[in-house]
Amino acid sequence: MNVRRRRTAEESRSLILEVAARRLREHGMDGLNITGVAEEAGISHATLIHHFGSSGGMREALANKMTLDLMADLVSALGEKVPPRELISNVFDALAAGGHAKLIAWRAVDGEGDPSQYDLAAVTEMFERLIATSAEVLNPENQEELRQVIYLVAIAAIGHGLAGATLARVLGMSNEEVHAFPEWLNERLS
Repeated sequence: MNVRRRRTAEESRSLILEVAARRLREHGMDGLNITGVAEEAGISHATLIHHFGSSGGMREALANKMTLDLMADLVSALGEKVPPRELISNVFDALAAGGHAKLIAWRAVDGEGDPSQYDLAAVTEMFERLIATSAEVLNPENQEELRQVIYLVAIAAIGHGLAGATLARVLGMSNEEVHAFPEWLNERLS
C-alpha cells in the first residue's frame, strides 16, 4: 500500500514559490497565473489561495523570496579574497542568472519596487556586506567610484539577462561574443 505523506504548510509554500519562480524565468509574468502554478505544483487552486490569500499574495511572497535569493547569490559571488577580475564576473553571473534580471524588471514594471515591501533588515545587511566586500577587493579610490562600478555591472548584467540574446542577434554578434561579454566588461573595469 502506497501511503502519501502530507506536506507541511511550509513545504507547500516552498513548493509553490519554487514552481512560480521557474514559471517566471521561463514564461515571464504570464507564467504567474494561479491556475498554471497550482497545476504545475500538483495542488488545487484553492490550496494555493489558502497559502497566499490571492495571486497578489503569491506574487509578493515570490518577490520577497527571490529578492533575498538574489542578495544571497550576490554575497556568495563576492566570496572571500576573490581577485577583482573574478569578483566582477561573479557578480555579473549572479545578476544575469537564476531569473534575477526578470525579478528586477518585474518589480520595476509592476510598480512594486518599494523596498519597504521586502525584509528590509536582511536586504540592508546583505547590501552592506556587498559594499564592504567589494571595497575590500576592488580597493576603489572612493565610495562613489565603488557605487558606480557596482551600478554599471548590475545594469549590464540585468540587460544581458533580459534582452541580451535579442540585442546580440540585432547586432550580429556570435554566441561566442555574447558569452565573452562579461570577461570583456571585466577587462575594461580592471
